[in-house]
Amino acid sequence: VEQPVQIPQDVDSKSKRWHFQSYNLTISNIWSPFLVKAATFEDINGVSTAEVQLHLDKLDKKWLDIYPSLDYMIISTGKWFLKAAVYHENGVIVGCHLCPGKNLIELGFEYAYKKTLHYVMDFIKTSKHKGLIFFRTSTPDHFKNGEWHNGGTCPKTIPAKEGEVKIKDLNRILRNIELEEFEKASAKVANNEVNLKLLDFTNLLLSRPDGHPGPYRQFQPYSMNKTAVVQNDCLHWCIPGPIDFWNDVIMEIVVNG
Repeated sequence: VEQPVQIPQDVDSKSKRWHFQSYNLTISNIWSPFLVKAATFEDINGVSTAEVQLHLDKLDKKWLDIYPSLDYMIISTGKWFLKAAVYHENGVIVGCHLCPGKNLIELGFEYAYKKTLHYVMDFIKTSKHKGLIFFRTSTPDHFKNGEWHNGGTCPKTIPAKEGEVKIKDLNRILRNIELEEFEKASAKVANNEVNLKLLDFTNLLLSRPDGHPGPYRQFQPYSMNKTAVVQNDCLHWCIPGPIDFWNDVIMEIVVNG
């Protein structure tokens, strides 16, 4: 369309904003993986040196501050809640997930995820926001013979046949929580004149193991060593096909409701 102007952000910010001047259009990519206030201690490969410190009763200001100005918004979260974390509420530690030796109550990621989504949905449904808000469910991954951190791969280059790929238990648990909290909110948003829509691509994406970058999460991963063992990305969606379908569905809803 045209070359956008990137709006300056803090040096250490993972969020990005671009402005298309001719159209007076601003697109924002807001980095808030938990939607609530969180302190993380990991590198670019997801290797952590300490548990996430998660404040379940404080919405993240990264998206909260910009929320009133957005005409269209897509909210998503999910698998970050599977990480080891310590949970805070009302300024005190109430428990954790995967923190042996901390002398804390093991509450599990389901506790934190339900709390967070309920809090987010409660804020949205009472916000009187006049824009169009999409809530996207978390998407399935296609790791085989391991996971992100221990050698999992996704070598398929064509879509899977019907019934060939089953949803993993963790993905199913996350999605069920998401659908439950969305249904609770959707019953009330209409009364508050809030336009909240659901984007659930789970069943479609189960059949698209070819949509991930695989070993190509970094540019030219084999340039130095053609037989190198590199970390695969079988979680994110970067290959043309599935992403184009997402865009088509979103545009259809935006244009025709």
